[in-house]
Amino acid sequence: MDRRGFMSGGTAGLALLLVGKKMPWVLGDPAYAAKPVRRNTIDFTITDALKDMVTHNSLNTAQCYFWVYKEASFAADCPAPLIFATSGDTMFFNITNALTEPHALFIPGPPGQPPMFDSGPIAPGQTISRKVKVGPAGSYLYYDNLNAPVNRMMGLHGALVVMPRKAAPGQRFTPYDNPTPAVQRLFNELGTAHWPGLAWEQGDPNHATFAPPFRQYIWVLHQPSSHLFAEVGQFAQQNPGQLFPAQSFIDALHNEAFVPAGTWGGSRKSDYFTINGQSGHFAHNNPYLCPNLRVGEPCVIRVLNAGMQMHSIHIHCNHQYVLSYEGQQRDNLWWVDTASARPMGGFEWLNPYMRSPDVPNVLGIGRADLSPGLPTLATDGHLTWPPTEELNTFIPPVGTMAGGVDISVRLSPLCFPMHDHCEPSQTAQGGNYNCGMISGMNITGDRTLPGGVVTFPNEGHIGHGPMRTGLAAPEMKGPA
Repeated sequence: MDRRGFMSGGTAGLALLLVGKKMPWVLGDPAYAAKPVRRNTIDFTITDALKDMVTHNSLNTAQCYFWVYKEASFAADCPAPLIFATSGDTMFFNITNALTEPHALFIPGPPGQPPMFDSGPIAPGQTISRKVKVGPAGSYLYYDNLNAPVNRMMGLHGALVVMPRKAAPGQRFTPYDNPTPAVQRLFNELGTAHWPGLAWEQGDPNHATFAPPFRQYIWVLHQPSSHLFAEVGQFAQQNPGQLFPAQSFIDALHNEAFVPAGTWGGSRKSDYFTINGQSGHFAHNNPYLCPNLRVGEPCVIRVLNAGMQMHSIHIHCNHQYVLSYEGQQRDNLWWVDTASARPMGGFEWLNPYMRSPDVPNVLGIGRADLSPGLPTLATDGHLTWPPTEELNTFIPPVGTMAGGVDISVRLSPLCFPMHDHCEPSQTAQGGNYNCGMISGMNITGDRTLPGGVVTFPNEGHIGHGPMRTGLAAPEMKGPA
């Protein structure tokens, strides 16, 4: 196969393209790995690249061939850069096809509406220039819709997040231009006595606790097959201009038998399962994928499934409010710990970042402790918040030395997993468990300052003002 580029398998998050000047809060958000590039013209080259996967090391070659949308400002990667725009903005695409068969870029509209953008077929060697008016607000998968699902699955996909231009008068911001009453009511409650802490659009003055406004994470799900993708690449090189048979591609992923354990080598089933191109340790311990926030700092998680397999995403610690499912806002909100993303589907949910149910307090699950003292467990008198028992526990014990270095690790912050209930996705390379589609949520403290009072200035929205939220947790600086 023709390897025009190479993608590192490191721990980066999605490269970010910022359209327009209406989202300065993005620039200080630690959820995005690379410094955002602000531009209204997006220059894509459709090309190919090879990537080290999660199980790649000096003893085991584990690489996968991809087709990619390479943006001029960033190195090649799969998925393509995250694009942030504001509803009503105009952006421009320059797209060059450097591969040997026709390709395209397609952005669907909301359910039942025309596409937001459709480049049509771009011939090998051809460059096209188009403009698109962005909107409405929501989460969109952009992808190559030709020879479906081959081109999209081979890596030609990325995420577009469209933010609303403004909130309705007297209302909190939501992720939508015209939120349903149920969604608007939920976001109005954030930062009030019902959900003490911050509203979604609120951050800390001067980022005192590293809490940016509009906290959100984008999870693009995918299921690469190193053997099948290599076969497609070889076919394209040997048969310029011809399309790999789509039905053969589907049959290989869906119908080919798994090989027995210990005999891996030929199956064309998906052997990697990724979130934003990462999996295993590189996803679960990635601050650009895994929220690192304090109690009272709610965030939105946008899930888009670029693959051909359903994924049932489950987060421990908090239940999530499903705001939108497959592009359709909810009239009656689901409060769930698991939601399923069908192929080419997805959902948006709100993680309220409440106290974990196994850390009790006098006001009950999810509520800040308003009492002047801390609640105790009747059995042994240990404090339940701050979680001093966890914060003061080290494994192995402090002082355990190896090579002259203390290798003890503090059990802090409180870490909770996210995994897919479609269990094969938890493996990599045909059986390496816990190297698949995983992430999590981490609680790095509470939204309190010494004395227990946090006051936020009135910014013309409802719900601000003094609040009593309990005693301060041990100081823990924000995401590393």
